[in-house]
Amino acid sequence: MRRTPARWASAPLAAGLLWLVAGCHLVPSGGMADRCADIMQQAYPGVDINITKREAAATSITRIVAHVEGVRSDIPPHGPLPRKLAVECRFDDSILTGFRWTAGPLQSAAK
Repeated sequence: MRRTPARWASAPLAAGLLWLVAGCHLVPSGGMADRCADIMQQAYPGVDINITKREAAATSITRIVAHVEGVRSDIPPHGPLPRKLAVECRFDDSILTGFRWTAGPLQSAAK
């Protein structure tokens, strides 16, 4: 059976397209600090959070720790709940492995 040049070209093209489509779902858009900010907002739905600070640093070859801070704009400054919020996200190989609130959201504002 003789193979035509078009048939030879279609296999690598199909493989390349599959790789591209699969890669779109594996590679996060933005940096880890941006992802952490998105996770922070998803963890506290229905609340308006203005992100004021986002930073990320590698702690090893595969681990990144991100810190995000924000302010709730939907409550008064001296209300019963804190306005300032902060989270820490840990990523191993771009996979979220840890999330914790470092400030807020449900602790008392008065200390």
